[in-house]
Parts: sequence; structure tokens; C-alpha cells
Amino acid sequence: MGLRLRRCAHSNSSVGNNSQDAPSRFVFMPGAASRGSAVDEPEGGRTRMSGDSMLGEIEDVHRKLTELSRDYWLHYDLFAPQWWLLLAAFVIPWIVWWKVVDKTRLKDILLFGVSVGYLVFLLDHLGYEQNLWIYPHKLFRFLPELSEIDLGLLPIMHMLVFQYFPKWRSFLIAETIMGAVFAFVLEPISVWIGVYEMLHWQHFYSFPIYVAKSALVKGAVEGLSRIEFRSSASARSTANYRANRE
Repeated sequence: MGLRLRRCAHSNSSVGNNSQDAPSRFVFMPGAASRGSAVDEPEGGRTRMSGDSMLGEIEDVHRKLTELSRDYWLHYDLFAPQWWLLLAAFVIPWIVWWKVVDKTRLKDILLFGVSVGYLVFLLDHLGYEQNLWIYPHKLFRFLPELSEIDLGLLPIMHMLVFQYFPKWRSFLIAETIMGAVFAFVLEPISVWIGVYEMLHWQHFYSFPIYVAKSALVKGAVEGLSRIEFRSSASARSTANYRANRE
């Protein structure tokens, strides 16, 4: 759960005539988080919440945020046009992928796709927690991330590139084109239709991440495949040697 703090100015009467000259800092006060603000206290002040009190305040804010998110999803999100669009964006790509996937390489392609999906989901969660972006519409209420894209459309598109462009050069070219399409075409469309809102983020920040994460996962998967191949070859050689001795 991401919490944002805002500096609140005191009046001169609350801290004296020289309050503007005193350095200040943020401290939490009971009830401050639930009001969406923090208390600005002059340096040397002694008011501070204990760890248990702060944890209790966080739990209270989290409970209220959960209730508010549930009510919003039930009354303004569920079955809205954006909800149906997200449902289609999650289901249809998987159906298409199953029809076109190379099932002779299914294990490697799935390993690549699951790894990319996990990495995308993790990065999305980190960005959400840091208030870089939010999602006004979601398919699943209990997931703050746009999971229908993180676990559907994005990894499927990466898996198709991995399948059809096995060589590194063609793979990087295809991923660069796909990253540009997602960053500069699909992301603005997502903002326009209201399923994605950028708070402290720009579209061109996303572009290198699309390419880098897929290249990282491809290198890892191919490295694991080489290790598996060498281990299998060594095991076969050992088995043949023992069979010949017998």
C-alpha cells in the first residue's frame, strides 16, 4: 500500500512568531494518515508516534483503503466498458497463443513467458507502490496491478517474438519494434480510454524496459537450456560407458 505525504503549514500562532525561521520535518500524528496529510513540526519537537501506534495507523488506513477500493470496483468498475475491454485483452490473447504456439518447444517458450510475466508483474507492483502510476479500471479488484496485461497480453507478445525470432539479432530488432509500439502507441491509448494513469512517469521511460527485460529473460532461459543439454549429454556418456564396461 503506497502512502503519500503532504507538508502542512502551521499558522504563526501555533509555533510562535519565529516559526518560519525554524527548520522543520515530517512526523506522523494519530489520525494524520487517515486525513491524507502529515504534521509539520519544528526541529526539536518531541511529538512522535511509537512503532505500535504507527503500525496501528497503517492498518487502519489499509482497511479503509481496501473498503473504498472494493466499493469503487463494485459500483464504478465492474462491467463497465473498460472492464469488458480488459477481460477481452486477457482471454483472447491466450486463445490465439495456444493455436499458434510451437508445441515442440512448449517447455522453453512457457518458461520464457512465465519468467517475463513474473518480471513484468514485479516491476508493475514496484511502480504502483512508488506512486508512479495507477489503474482506474481493473479486471480483478484484489490486485492493484494491471494483471490482465501483465499476465496476459504482454508475456504472450514476448513469447511470440521468442518463438518466431530465435536469433539474437532478429529477436532484439523485433523486441525494439514491439517495445516502441507498446510505449508510444498502446500506452497512450490506455491513458485515453482511462485504464492507465501516469503520475510520475513518461512513455519513453517504458521503452527501454520492454526491450531490456525480454533480453534478460532470453539470456537466462538459453543459459539454463545449455546447462540442461550439457548435463544430459554427460549423463548419457556416463550411462554408455557403464553399459560398454558391462
